[in-house]
Amino acid sequence: MLSTPRGRAALFLITITFIAFISLGLPDGLLDIANPRIRDTFEIGPDLFSLVFVTGLTGYFLSSFFAGHLVNLLGIGLLLSLSCATTAFALLGYALSPHWAWFVLLGLFGGGGAGAIDTGLNVYVAHNHGPRLMFWLHASFGVGVTLGTWLMSLVVNSGTIWRVGYAIVGVMQVILAVTFLITRKRFNQPHAHSEEPAKAQSRTPIRQTLRLPVAWIGIALFFLYVGVEASAGRWSTSLFIQARGVASVDAGAWVSAYWATFTLGRVAAGFITKRLRPEDFSRIAIGGMVLASLLLVWNPFPGVGALALSLMGFTCAPVFPVLISLTPKRVGEAHSANTIGFQIASSAIGGSVIPGLIGVLARSSSFEVMPLVLLAVTVLMFALHEIMLRVTAPPQPASESSD
Repeated sequence: MLSTPRGRAALFLITITFIAFISLGLPDGLLDIANPRIRDTFEIGPDLFSLVFVTGLTGYFLSSFFAGHLVNLLGIGLLLSLSCATTAFALLGYALSPHWAWFVLLGLFGGGGAGAIDTGLNVYVAHNHGPRLMFWLHASFGVGVTLGTWLMSLVVNSGTIWRVGYAIVGVMQVILAVTFLITRKRFNQPHAHSEEPAKAQSRTPIRQTLRLPVAWIGIALFFLYVGVEASAGRWSTSLFIQARGVASVDAGAWVSAYWATFTLGRVAAGFITKRLRPEDFSRIAIGGMVLASLLLVWNPFPGVGALALSLMGFTCAPVFPVLISLTPKRVGEAHSANTIGFQIASSAIGGSVIPGLIGVLARSSSFEVMPLVLLAVTVLMFALHEIMLRVTAPPQPASESSD
């Protein structure tokens, strides 16, 4: 109960966890608005600007890949504190960067901090709370992106330089880093729903986890899933306008509906989850993604794109958080922190590779290739998911050695 000291402590940790996940989305919102102004400041073109995405992705991949090992070594609370401090360093560095090269280099720290925060928070919620909280945690990321967009718009529209927006969010990250540092020991204390202490993560070597077939299935699923999620948002406008002759205003509204139903789906999933087993929930959601892709390919009448994208957004929404929640059950407690880190690292790569593949294929044919790729990928996802539900990791003794 929340009226007990244990309940109040758990509520406090949940609150700062949500705030941290909101903060994870803030930099994305900042960059969306500041992009052209940053290019003007450093007098660079879009090609050079893309370098910050490369360094950010590199930092995110490396930190999330090894974050499970760092959780085992440092504990979740200390890892979150250090990750927020790293992100703060990057954001404050963006605000003060005298040259573009410094801005690009700081992308490694920004991506690195974000990857570790993402993995640390997912590991904590997966081990100590149910799927409902995981759904709402991921919905809060969209709140962060929205707030970041609003904040940077407010800054630049008031005539203030874009650097101020980064400085504000950087200071917020410093406060979060201090908060996680002060509360780091609480992340290993009993939770309101349990009489036992939160389970400490054993120091399972990375190479041992990578021997598990079920871990590789999870890695592949996250690669494919985020590739679909990113591609649907990134290329749908081009599909509708360039390949299907949809008016730009309508195409923009349809893509907005995709993100709106995506956010709505994650909020709604938190209420539905008690009615379905997580395994059934993920099966239905991935099946819905297949159906949405099929509608995009078929395109039987004008306007079906809006229906297909809305269905895609709504059914995509629960997949990432429910698969994270299932990870401890699928691979075992000893391997779950490592596996969650691998999955999140894989998702970052998939979010770049699959949209990039669609861009290359569309250049030599047309954007009609996009729904075909989505259909093929979602069907493969469904098959891999069914295999994963039938495979579990063999029990393994916890190891105290580390890589």
